Amino acid sequence: MTDSVQNRMAKGAIWMVLFKLVERSLGLISTLILARLLAPADFGVVAMALSFVFMAELLTAFGFDVALIQNQKASQAHYNSAWTGNALLGFAIMALMLILAAPIADFYRKPEVFWVVIALAFGPLISGFENIGVVAFRKELHFRREFIFQLTRKLIAFAVVVPLAFTLRNYWALVAGTLVSKLAGTVSSYLMHPYRPRLSLAKLSELIGFSRWLLFNNVVGFFKERSSDFIIGRALGAGPLGIYNLSYELANLPSTELSAPINRALLPGFARMTTVEEVTIAYATAVGVLALLALPAAAGLFAVTPYLIPVVLGSKWLDAVPLMEVLAFNGAMLLFHSSICTILIGRGFPSRITITNGLYVIILLALLIILIPRNGLPGAAYAAVLTSALCTPVYLYQMKSCLGIGVGVFAAAIYRPLISAALMAGIVRWSLPAFDPAIPLVLLTAWLFAGVGIGVVSYVLIAAALWLLGGRPAGAERVILDKAESFLVYRIRRYFRTPLN
Repeated sequence: MTDSVQNRMAKGAIWMVLFKLVERSLGLISTLILARLLAPADFGVVAMALSFVFMAELLTAFGFDVALIQNQKASQAHYNSAWTGNALLGFAIMALMLILAAPIADFYRKPEVFWVVIALAFGPLISGFENIGVVAFRKELHFRREFIFQLTRKLIAFAVVVPLAFTLRNYWALVAGTLVSKLAGTVSSYLMHPYRPRLSLAKLSELIGFSRWLLFNNVVGFFKERSSDFIIGRALGAGPLGIYNLSYELANLPSTELSAPINRALLPGFARMTTVEEVTIAYATAVGVLALLALPAAAGLFAVTPYLIPVVLGSKWLDAVPLMEVLAFNGAMLLFHSSICTILIGRGFPSRITITNGLYVIILLALLIILIPRNGLPGAAYAAVLTSALCTPVYLYQMKSCLGIGVGVFAAAIYRPLISAALMAGIVRWSLPAFDPAIPLVLLTAWLFAGVGIGVVSYVLIAAALWLLGGRPAGAERVILDKAESFLVYRIRRYFRTPLN
């Protein structure tokens, strides 16, 4: 792989991380407002509806897009066939959800879920007509344009959902935000890319030949992420489901907000590589950077959760504290699962991901069924983290079997960040006093910021010390330092070349 492609991949990862940071900033503000205005049951009602809508909608997510990215010789006929396939799937999913709305409401014993499913059923149809031309942003490594495209839909959705939350003060604000985001994405896709797709089935069978495993994997991946919705919603009701889902989302922030954008940028790069050595070096660097950034975020989240929940979400969400403390570990493991899945897809092994994710789902469902009746809502968190721990060796085996990348490469990339993050979490927990609901909110907020500050300083010092003691080896630390140095030099030169007014 040439330096040009490496640099474009690195820049792409930066753009995607920047997008996720902006998106998550908007999302956190939105979540803060919604959590204050809405009850946990409102989140639970929407989660009940989305549990089925997402299951069907995932059939259209990434399958044909990834097939186009992986196929370096894709023609206009491939793009037209992919767009047609997405549109047909969107229409079929909408029809299916309209038919199943009543049975879904009966399953959860929640009549209000019926109309929520009816409304959300139109989301897959809207997304199905998105301009397939925007796939070229990622395939051709034009990540700045991808950043603008993705950000546009999020800004529009944010501008709609927040005013509606103040006006409606119920779950319809969440429903509206979901639909507006999809509509904004479809409209902006045609404004931002000149390609105009046409109806065609000429290459659909060829695309399905690659995508069938991705389609299966999306379905399996859905159950990996959302199996708890069905069991918690049915067994415990909307309120506990809302608490669990918000806890799961916040606990997985390090995984979803750092690994997802980096993996999105790396996928086309992995598809272009030609040698095992290139793949191994790129994977070791990528997973090292992910570990260096995301592991301290997960550990820090675990350490400050007793203060984070009452300060950020309010006292009505205190039941989320023990869940997030457990799920933070799950988020850290899912971070590495996602990096392995990305490299396997990029190298053309989607079937291995489907098989491994299928095993994950089987174990997760078994543990959910066993632990929820015995332990209630915390049982779902225990089931998630136990399943991830049991399946991590299987993901590593698949990478070794398919690509020849052994556990040693993985361990060498993560051991310093892992030790640093664990020590940092211990220092923060030791520094903060035991949580007491009687502590005033102002003091809770002060302790929260103190914990974050202690965590950042201690992690940086420990990570730097371990790197120096190790002889400053090449790896994630060196990559980040080099990128920071290049950025600072660029900014300084630009500043001094700018004439004074």
